[in-house]
Amino acid sequence: MQTIRWVVGAWCATLALTASAQDRDNLLQARDRVEWDAGGLYEGRFTDGTPFQIDVPYPAPAGVHADGKNVMEGAYWYPRRFTGQVLTLTPRRGAGDVIELVPVHDTGAQSGERFALTLDDGKRGGTGSWTSATLGRQLTFSLKRLVLYRAVALSRLSPEALAEGSDRQFSFTALFPVLPDGSVDDWVRTLVAECSADLECSNKVLVRWHSPTQMSLQASTWTYSYGAAHGQYRSAMRHYTLGSGAPVHTRFTNFVAAGTACRDKVSTALVAKLRARGLSWPEQGALADLQEPKFLPTSSGIAFHWDPYEVGSYAQGAPSVFLTREELGQCVSKLPGYD
Repeated sequence: MQTIRWVVGAWCATLALTASAQDRDNLLQARDRVEWDAGGLYEGRFTDGTPFQIDVPYPAPAGVHADGKNVMEGAYWYPRRFTGQVLTLTPRRGAGDVIELVPVHDTGAQSGERFALTLDDGKRGGTGSWTSATLGRQLTFSLKRLVLYRAVALSRLSPEALAEGSDRQFSFTALFPVLPDGSVDDWVRTLVAECSADLECSNKVLVRWHSPTQMSLQASTWTYSYGAAHGQYRSAMRHYTLGSGAPVHTRFTNFVAAGTACRDKVSTALVAKLRARGLSWPEQGALADLQEPKFLPTSSGIAFHWDPYEVGSYAQGAPSVFLTREELGQCVSKLPGYD
């Protein structure tokens, strides 16, 4: 009997130690993490002068769990006509040092826009070629890295799952830009370090607009706990005016007039577009008096974003609506230029 009590006591002590090790207050500094340079946001120029921006993933190191290997996705957009929706790409290793980025649902039929690029030794720049089978065109381009992304990943025993008789692992991934301003970088790292779930936390902060005068960050977290019907997704946007001195955090009223007339005009347009798309609760897309909307200002208008359940059911995903500069009319000002 004494032996049984000792075994049970030792098992409980081990479980308590594991739970303590599961402390998620600072997973970015956990001893069992893997950390690496995960990719970069690059500014590209085609030979005809057209600019584009592209997220280029770097290979993950050995020892990273499956979720961590894909933490950085390929994506691209054209800033001069950006509506807040990036075009996603899947990385493939080409011949030698060539990185190929192809459409996610690539069929091998050379459909869509495809990139083949080679980065220099420091990955601060590179060159490559762009091919569009649809347009029957091919252009070469040069690249310059604007932002470096870091990633952290770990996988360990989940005490909560173990207590329910499951051996499912807890996994954590974080992707975030390395930014030169200390206060902005601190905000980013604090956000991606958070985790309250017991099976999975996937945190990301992405740069979704970068020009000489404006930088916009899109933050998201996806969590899943043992026994939950599905995961939970949450997002936020944050904007900074760039120029001389430190970046300045800017809010919605920096771009859209705060008066009642303009808020009503924008709200009416948003609700109408959400209703036309068949969202369950389009009226909840109206601008709230005291709540900052999730938005992305671009040179041609403003994209508005909602999380699941905010304006529609979970099955309707995370909707977005783009209002052009013309639709916003005199209510909009200070939209960021690109060139």
